[in-house]
Amino acid sequence: MSIRSFKYKNKRIRVKFKPLQGLYGVFYPHKLLLELSSKLSKQMLTKTLFHELWHIICYLNKVDINKIGEEKTALLTEEYVTILKQNKNLRKIINEYLW
Repeated sequence: MSIRSFKYKNKRIRVKFKPLQGLYGVFYPHKLLLELSSKLSKQMLTKTLFHELWHIICYLNKVDINKIGEEKTALLTEEYVTILKQNKNLRKIINEYLW
């Protein structure tokens, strides 16, 4: 999978895959840059994307993510993968709606 950028709220978020020391991904708000580890399994990459997308959503909507906390953010956002993997019909509905 290769993605160089995506848009949200009329902002272009650049995406780079690279080796990251002890991290799966990191969003740099002031650079609008998302760096993702180049060594993740598909499942871990998906979980990381949901997690980092939440950071991006909070930042661009001026929500103080510190009030939510990193551990709660990780727990809640990564559960999307669990739900979607276990529910083919839900994935189908989401894909149909998006396309």
